[in-house]
Amino acid sequence: GGLLGGPFGALFGAQIGASFGAASQIDKARKDEMKRKGLSPEMLDQATEIGVALKQAVEGLQAIQESVDTSQRLAKSLDRQEQSLYERAKSAIETGDDEGARKLLLERESVKEKLVKILKSVAEERKRAAIMESNVEALEMRGLEIEQLLRRSVGASSMQNSADIGFSLEREDPLLQKFRDLGM
Repeated sequence: GGLLGGPFGALFGAQIGASFGAASQIDKARKDEMKRKGLSPEMLDQATEIGVALKQAVEGLQAIQESVDTSQRLAKSLDRQEQSLYERAKSAIETGDDEGARKLLLERESVKEKLVKILKSVAEERKRAAIMESNVEALEMRGLEIEQLLRRSVGASSMQNSADIGFSLEREDPLLQKFRDLGM
């Protein structure tokens, strides 16, 4: 989940923001700047798609984890209720209230059935959470790969731009090369 705040997150966040009504003039300037930096629309589309997918996967994972937490709290509450009903039934038997004890034990059985259902649900939700965590990790890896590709493209474009304006460094002094070519 740490990827969302990094440079990749800023890039796809800007793209998502642009799609929500940013002025077309700003959008054109952004596209021109990206083109100058060596980034194609396809690369930006990939970054945007993976960013949106990652954001949705993280939100889904959080929802599943919250559901697991809620279900666990419910299970603990039902367990306490089941224990309380059992203790109350024992007390009713000790005081000779067999009918009251029977009702409490029947209610306890109903609570136990709910508890079993909730515990099964928690187990299923935990499996889904593990799958979602795996999906988020895979999306983060893909995002890092795309970020690497974007950085490489920007670096190559910057190198080309600096060469185009005469800042390329030659390996050897041209005069020395000329003398070598002459055999001196």
